[in-house]
Amino acid sequence: MEALFTDLPIWLSFALFIIGGVIIAKAAGYFVDAAVNVSAATRLPKMLIGSTIVSVATVTPEFSVSFIATVQGRADVAIGNGIGSSIINIGLIAGICVLIRAVTVEKKKILEQGIFMLAAGVLVYVLSIGGTLSRLDGGILLAGLAAYLYYSTRTARAEMRDANLDAPPGEGQEINLGKQFLIFTLGALGIIFGSALLVGNVTPIARFLGVPDLIIALTLVALGTSLPELVVAVTAALKRHGELGIGNVIGANIMDIFWVLGSCSLYAPLTVTRQTLVLDYPFMLVLMGLLVVFRFTRHRIDRWEGGMLLGVLVIYLVLMFGYFT
Repeated sequence: MEALFTDLPIWLSFALFIIGGVIIAKAAGYFVDAAVNVSAATRLPKMLIGSTIVSVATVTPEFSVSFIATVQGRADVAIGNGIGSSIINIGLIAGICVLIRAVTVEKKKILEQGIFMLAAGVLVYVLSIGGTLSRLDGGILLAGLAAYLYYSTRTARAEMRDANLDAPPGEGQEINLGKQFLIFTLGALGIIFGSALLVGNVTPIARFLGVPDLIIALTLVALGTSLPELVVAVTAALKRHGELGIGNVIGANIMDIFWVLGSCSLYAPLTVTRQTLVLDYPFMLVLMGLLVVFRFTRHRIDRWEGGMLLGVLVIYLVLMFGYFT
């Protein structure tokens, strides 16, 4: 993707960057509305919808960028994008989502999904301690993905069965589920296409400025590939469906580790840098832990907690640019 935009004039890169932003902003509105309607029609919790089908759609850019980087032998970009996206998902996206409006959450759901997220984070850190994510490690991560998908599918079936037993006859049938899935799919494609325009044009500019690959991957590329999650979370918060955005953040982190890093390291072993071990992984785990701990305060995540997530992200960025550039 990056090669398509390398030789473009700077003015055209900026134009495509803006066009990409407009596309994802418009597509995200349809995407979130369709996801909420699917939740209503199937009677599945918004957090479960956000952490499964929404996450698979929004993580596709991270997978594409990291896998292509792996094929090209650029392990630092592959790992930096996967871990950087997880950090941005919580520190920036969840932080902004909660700052817009406090998010009411179902404690059981966020705890269940949060445990999977923390387990994924701890597992990839332990596997990376030797300095390499091997093909065996990739297989282990993909096995974790299979376990997560199995659990989510089983939970969804149980939720639907219970909802159908409790709901009055005919409730939810007024929603055309096929139409909503079509809108959902088209919205997802719009978000992915818009994100591709953004990512493809921001990286050549950063390269021109002489920024190292790992720093690009952890910041600009990670932010660019996380734009679907950002747009979905902000749009969901503005539409008073913040639980959908938080669910998407948690599910996206699980997918970033199990699916993205698992697939990349299965294709080719990935070298893990000292910065990733001593800075990136620890901050990722701190942010994951905070998001789960906030679940114990009340039945919602408040604005001050969103501010704390953003504060941790700022500290991380200061340390990264202050000591590793």
